[in-house]
Amino acid sequence: MWASLNKGETTPYLIKTFLMYGLIALSIIITKVLIARLYGQEQLGIFSFFFGLVSVLFLFTSFGFPEAVTQIIVKDHTVARAALKEAIKWASLFTIIFSLPFLLSDFFLASTSLKLNFIVYILTYTFFYFGYSILRGYKRFVAGSWYSLVNRLLFIFFVIGAYYASLVEFSSVLYGLSLALFVAGLFFIRPCLKLIQISSESKSINTTEFRHLAFSLFLMQAGFYLLREIDLIVIPYLVDFTQLGLYSAHSSLSNIIRLIAYVFPVVVLPLAVVSRYKLQQSFRRIVTILVPFTALVLAATYILVPLLYGEEYVNVLLPIALVISSSLMVIYSYFNSVFVGENQVSKSYITIISVDFGLSLLVNTGLTILFVWWWGIIGAPIATAATVLLKIALNLYGIQRLRKEKEIDGAGEITTPDSSSKSL
Repeated sequence: MWASLNKGETTPYLIKTFLMYGLIALSIIITKVLIARLYGQEQLGIFSFFFGLVSVLFLFTSFGFPEAVTQIIVKDHTVARAALKEAIKWASLFTIIFSLPFLLSDFFLASTSLKLNFIVYILTYTFFYFGYSILRGYKRFVAGSWYSLVNRLLFIFFVIGAYYASLVEFSSVLYGLSLALFVAGLFFIRPCLKLIQISSESKSINTTEFRHLAFSLFLMQAGFYLLREIDLIVIPYLVDFTQLGLYSAHSSLSNIIRLIAYVFPVVVLPLAVVSRYKLQQSFRRIVTILVPFTALVLAATYILVPLLYGEEYVNVLLPIALVISSSLMVIYSYFNSVFVGENQVSKSYITIISVDFGLSLLVNTGLTILFVWWWGIIGAPIATAATVLLKIALNLYGIQRLRKEKEIDGAGEITTPDSSSKSL
C-alpha cells in the first residue's frame, strides 16, 4: 500500500471519494427540494439554520479528537484502542461544557423542541463521527463516505414519511436527522470493532501529544467549517428564514463545487502525514479541473434552481457569488490539508493554524454580518471569498516556512520509508 502511494496514487483515492461525495451532494439537494416543496421556503431556512448551528457546535463538542484518532491510526494501527478511549473521554467532557450554554439560553434555540433536537443530534453525531474517523484511519475512505450516504438517504425517507404522517411541528421533522445518524452508525459498528481488534495490541499513547494533536486539528477543522456554516447562522438574524431558504436552495447547487474541498481533508490530510506534495504541479491540476467544472455548475444552477425549487427562488447575482466563493474554498482546502498533514505540533505550526482559525471565526463572521447588513444575502458569499483569499495566502506561507525550518533542522527528508514528493 505505502509503496503505491509513492507513485502518485492519491488521485484514485480522491476520485472514488469524490464520486461518493457526489452522491451525498445529490441526496442533500433532494432533501432540500423535498423540504421546500412539502413544507415551504421558511421551513427550508429553519432546517438550514439548525443544521448549520449544530454542525458548528459539534466542532467544539468534539474538539478535534475524532480527527486525532484518524491521524494516529494512520501512523500506527496498534494504538487504535488507546487513542479511541482517550478521545471519547475528552469529547464527552467538551460535549457537556459547550452544550450547556445552548440549552440554558434562548438566543439560538428558542423552543424546548429545538433544544431537545440539539442535544440528541450532538450525541448521535458524535457516535457516528467516531466510527467514520476510525474508517478513515484505516484508509477506508469510500466505506466511510458510503455510511454518510446511507445516513442522508434515511433522512430523506423520514422527511417524506413525516409529511404524509401529517406532523404539525416542523421541529419534529428535525428529529429525523438524529434517527438517521443512529441507524447508519449501527451499520458500521461491527466493521470498526473488527478493524480495531485485528490491528490493536493495546499499546499506550502519549496522552499529552495526543491532546496537542487534537487541539491543532480542531483549529484546522473549525477554520474550514466555520467558513461553510457561519452564513447560515447569521442570515436569519439580519434578514429572515425565508431569505435563508432562498440562499440555501442556491447553495445546494453551488456546494457541488465544495465537494472537492471536503474530499481533500478526508484523503490528502492523512496521506500528507507520510508524503510531501508538489504544490505547483498539484495546483495546476486542481485549476485545470476546477475551471470547467465551476462553469458547468454555474450554468446548471440557473437552470435547475427554478426547475427544482420553484420560480420564487430565482436570483441572478447570488449564484455567481456562491460559485466564486466555493471555488476558492477548494483551493484553500488543498493547501490547508497539505499544511496540516505535513507538520507536527510546534510553536510555528500552532501560531499559523490559530491565525487561520481566527480568520474564520472573527474576520469571516464580522464581514458576513457587515456585508449581509449592507447588501442582503449576496453579501455572505462575498465575505467568504474575501476571507478565503487571506487564508490561502496564510497557508502557502505556512507550508513554505515550515518546510524551510525542517531543512534548516536537518529534517528536510521525512524519515519514514513511505515518504515521497508527489502531486495529485
